[in-house]
Amino acid sequence: MENQHLPVNYKKIMGIFGTGRSGSSWLGSIISSHPQVVYRFEPFHRLKEYPPIHQARQRLESEQLSETDLPAVYEVLLPAHPKLDRPPFFPKDFCFNMGKSWFRPVALQFGSFRPLFQWLYTCRNGQPFLIFKEVTMEPMMKNVLAHTSMKVVYLVRHPCAVVDSTVKGQQQGVMPIGRHTVLKELLTKHDASLAATVVPQLDQMDGLEKETLLWRIDVEKGISAARGHKNALVVIYEDLCDRPEELSKQIFEHFGLDFSKQTADFVASFTKSEAPPSRWREVGIRSYFSVVRNPALMKNKWQQQMAKEAQQRVLKLVEDSPAFQYCASFGKWG
Repeated sequence: MENQHLPVNYKKIMGIFGTGRSGSSWLGSIISSHPQVVYRFEPFHRLKEYPPIHQARQRLESEQLSETDLPAVYEVLLPAHPKLDRPPFFPKDFCFNMGKSWFRPVALQFGSFRPLFQWLYTCRNGQPFLIFKEVTMEPMMKNVLAHTSMKVVYLVRHPCAVVDSTVKGQQQGVMPIGRHTVLKELLTKHDASLAATVVPQLDQMDGLEKETLLWRIDVEKGISAARGHKNALVVIYEDLCDRPEELSKQIFEHFGLDFSKQTADFVASFTKSEAPPSRWREVGIRSYFSVVRNPALMKNKWQQQMAKEAQQRVLKLVEDSPAFQYCASFGKWG
């Protein structure tokens, strides 16, 4: 076998990618429910200033990336950290997990407790599968797919749902707006023809329209990289909401994992009621970022909450995009 001298863990690191507010945290929680998976929540955003994480990101984004770089990235992401371990938490086969929901907020608040958090909750037995989740990092996903055999899932959600949720988060002060300032550069680099059409109008556009253009840029990059690639699986959020168990099984199979009873119980709990099941605690998580929700109730919530005029403005900016058209057909967006 090629690269036969690589450590066994080189194929045990995998990724979930998507835009912000695409449901990737929900999918991450489903993956995290597997008793043999270490799940890391947005490591390259949340610990971007930490030198080992920064270096790991540079590896994954480098044109010189190869299979031999993956074990080092695995080792960097393996230690537990309160910023990367996101509730709900589940029993694991390879490490201690008791009290993690309650200790995490303490370790976040008081840095002196972080070494103890790492000592308590880092894997002690074997080499579990490690799956990380990231948003707005489609170029990283493209590079990983081009240069390694890492398996990835790319999750896409209807642009109206993403934009409506993002704008509400920005109004609440919990979602960033920094990319608005570089939107002109992003458009010009991504699609000169599109830029020529919309850049003259940017100064008159509001946050909703700017977020729509960011969705288009990100998803066009992501679909271009993932569609048809043997190591990538494109998943439409609405389809996952409609068929959570069936699609979850497909995702686990893509990652080379079985569909555990613990995961089956967690997925089944979504459909039982609107109220989050008490056994899956999300201590310290704002309701805006909660993942313990009934997908049937969340799938089309934006259609009742978002003004028709706003929906039309979003669709006008994406309807000619091949990536949108592909996802609309795939996800039955109607």
